[in-house]
Amino acid sequence: MADVHGPNEGAAPISRHDKLLYEQEYRQGVDLFQRALSEYSKADEVHKKEAFHEVMDRAMQVLNETARELKRSDLMEQNKKIAQSFEGLSNEADPAKLAQNLKEAKKTV
Repeated sequence: MADVHGPNEGAAPISRHDKLLYEQEYRQGVDLFQRALSEYSKADEVHKKEAFHEVMDRAMQVLNETARELKRSDLMEQNKKIAQSFEGLSNEADPAKLAQNLKEAKKTV
């Protein structure tokens, strides 16, 4: 799973246009994660669950990268919650917590 790192320190500020693009990308990452989680929860076959898990892992990478580029500590904190719930999902935990964290992340942007 992708690591959660802090924002880029000392980097040049991003333009308003780029900020809007990164925020859109973050929302799309959350949407992708939510759809994959929904399908993961419905899947009965192991190989399908693995495929949806890989999609969620890639979406988590997008969330981390965009939060870093936006230099938003609130998004990084939300990503940590999502990552913790995602790890729990791998251990057969209830996906409801993960779904709630994703909803909160989407509201944060």
